[in-house]
Amino acid sequence: MIVCITTDIVGDPALSTPPVDGAYVDEPWVVIRWDGVHQIVHSEWKAFANSSELRAALLRGIDVIRDHRARGYLTDTRKVKVIIRTDQEWIKETWFPLAIAAGLKRIAVVTATRGLGKVTVEEVVGLGDEQGLISKTFESVEAGRRWIAELPVRA
Repeated sequence: MIVCITTDIVGDPALSTPPVDGAYVDEPWVVIRWDGVHQIVHSEWKAFANSSELRAALLRGIDVIRDHRARGYLTDTRKVKVIIRTDQEWIKETWFPLAIAAGLKRIAVVTATRGLGKVTVEEVVGLGDEQGLISKTFESVEAGRRWIAELPVRA
């Protein structure tokens, strides 16, 4: 069902094809892959993404969570320029519940040191806490990865 949501919203077959070398999304604005070494979803935002691109990529991230029963998600948002209010609300009301239902427990968010992108990303961090998803900001990918690694190993 989630794949249908992704395909219906975007209509881009590149975002619904099987992963290549662990990359579920590899676009000029983002790469999202399964990091089998650390057992986490890892996304790196490389450039501005409009609402459609942002939502499609995030929904594809749900596929990664579901396919690998991922409990941790590391996202590098240092190059994000802005997340508009309607997309922030969509993340809270749609993406977080889907991610939680798929099994996600923690999101580590690497933020820029300053700027509007940092401010708007930080507005999203914590919105899923009341739904049972723990998120925290970091200044480096390695620090975020260490925090994710603190998740107990699944029995």
